[in-house]
Amino acid sequence: MPRNRKRRKPTKKVQEPLLYIIGLGNEKDWEAGRGSLYYIKDKNGEKCVPVFTTVEGVQGYIVANFNLPEAHMDMMEGMPKSHIRPLTEGRFIIMPLPSEQVIRAAAMVGADYLMRDPRPGSEQEIMRLDDL
Repeated sequence: MPRNRKRRKPTKKVQEPLLYIIGLGNEKDWEAGRGSLYYIKDKNGEKCVPVFTTVEGVQGYIVANFNLPEAHMDMMEGMPKSHIRPLTEGRFIIMPLPSEQVIRAAAMVGADYLMRDPRPGSEQEIMRLDDL
């Protein structure tokens, strides 16, 4: 006689909220090795990767900062020549990633810290990567 088993409800996988970072270049640029992670060099020479909690936040940042010629000049310093064309042609992607992958990506560009939801002014929320 077959047992009458109680069926378990499938457990829902807890999904970590995604964070958003900016990639320079489109999908084809990344496939060709011309993509790069957007970062900022601060006045101390440290690299910072801006991280956003919403798509709207990252879109607003791109509109406010990437349409300025001086922003392009600042980003081009220290950037490989192969990465300049995607930048100057305005090819950006918004990359949704779990926090662990954001940290890995930031480490790949040698970032010193992450800045969460950058905003005007000197007070920013940061996470130093050397603390990990």
